[in-house]
Amino acid sequence: MPAAFCIATDLYPDTVALVNGSPIGSEALERKVKEAVAQLGARGQTADEETLRKEVLESLINNELIYQESTRAGYGANEIKIEMQVATIKGQFGTEDQFLDALEERGYTEDSLRDEIGRLIAIDDYISDEIAARITVTEDIMLRYYKENPKVFLEPETVRARHILVSVDDPPDERQKKEALRKIKVVKKKLVKGEEFESLAREFSDCPSSAQGGDLGFFMRGQMVQPFEDAAFALEKGEISDIVETRYGYHLIKLEDRRPEQTIPYENVKGDIEQYLGEQKVFEALKVLVEGLKEKATIERYM
Repeated sequence: MPAAFCIATDLYPDTVALVNGSPIGSEALERKVKEAVAQLGARGQTADEETLRKEVLESLINNELIYQESTRAGYGANEIKIEMQVATIKGQFGTEDQFLDALEERGYTEDSLRDEIGRLIAIDDYISDEIAARITVTEDIMLRYYKENPKVFLEPETVRARHILVSVDDPPDERQKKEALRKIKVVKKKLVKGEEFESLAREFSDCPSSAQGGDLGFFMRGQMVQPFEDAAFALEKGEISDIVETRYGYHLIKLEDRRPEQTIPYENVKGDIEQYLGEQKVFEALKVLVEGLKEKATIERYM
């Protein structure tokens, strides 16, 4: 076993790396690995645990290097900002005990949470003042990005529809389905006789949209359940569908408006483009910064 490893583990028994003499603890690593696994799981993805652990460790090393650079530049923990962020987090829980239980579940104490928030504030302030503030995105660059990426700014076809829903349980029993179907047929007859769709939606629809006369606003394909979507997009403006069955129950749909596929005007997305390209430039500048810091740093990894 290397002597350096023995000395490091004697001084910092739970250390997974030393960055210019500052330890990165195993608890911090395990917290971040757990968070990474949860984020991947939320997207339906998995990763090799050993590979993920190494990637997370490198991320912690990079953050430590940036933090050290931020402190050298005079940035530090801002107690007022820390208190504000802790108060915001606490406000998401009903009681102090629930807050502390949630911290424990995630591998934090209140002190370690405050420490991490303080470090992140110092890093964010440094990046904002020393990197982002010095980056500019010119009009020419924004226009070129807009012209070279037409698919990014293509707005798909959308429709605006109203509906009347007679709901059923999921799964429904046959008697409930028969009663719901009978009720929607009654509503349909009223429409055939000329009664207003909006008024009937307010009176008969079980959807919360009934308060707006069944108005669902504009939506694109993929936002509604398939039978509903198919029926809505097949209608002409002002046309009312036949009875449509979904897992939610029985619907009558009226098409109010249709917007064809179109390119969003440059002026409408100029601000978004500027923000996106600015963030990309900050990311690239951080990569260069970290690479430079690593060349000068003493980094020891113990896993």
